[in-house]
Amino acid sequence: MALIQPLFGQQLVIQVGDGAQPEQFSAPSLINTTRGLSFSTAVESDELIDLADQGAPAQMVRRVKSTDIKIDGAGMVHKPDVLKYMQWVKGGTIKNVKVTDGTWVLTGPVVLTSFQITGERLKSSECQMTFEQAGEMTLTPSA
Repeated sequence: MALIQPLFGQQLVIQVGDGAQPEQFSAPSLINTTRGLSFSTAVESDELIDLADQGAPAQMVRRVKSTDIKIDGAGMVHKPDVLKYMQWVKGGTIKNVKVTDGTWVLTGPVVLTSFQITGERLKSSECQMTFEQAGEMTLTPSA
C-alpha cells in the first residue's frame, strides 16, 4: 500500500522578514488558522489556422507573458500586531517573505495588498491578509 503523504495546513509556514542585516524571518501571529499559496500566469494566445484546410478548427497556442505569486493568510486577531500590519499596507512597503512546507522554500519580495479585520458581537475578531509578489521570487528545495 502506498498512502498519500498529506501536507497539513500548519506545515505551510509563512514568515515575514524584518529588513535587518542579516534579515531575520518570523511567522506572523495573525496567520494562525488558514494559509494559501497561488501561482498564476498571464498568457498571450493565438489561433493557428491550418493553411491546407482553412475551414478546419484552428489550433490554439499560448505563450506565458508573466508569472505571479500570491500568498494569503488568516486567523484570530492577536491585538498587539494589528497596528503593524495596518501601517504596512498603508505605507506600501516591500518586505521579504519565506514560505515553506519543510521540503521547499519560496523566498522574495512582496507587498501587503489587503488586510481585513472582521468581528461579531462577543466573538473574537478575525483577520485576513494577502501578500503579492513585488519582484523575483526564488523556489528552492529545502536543505
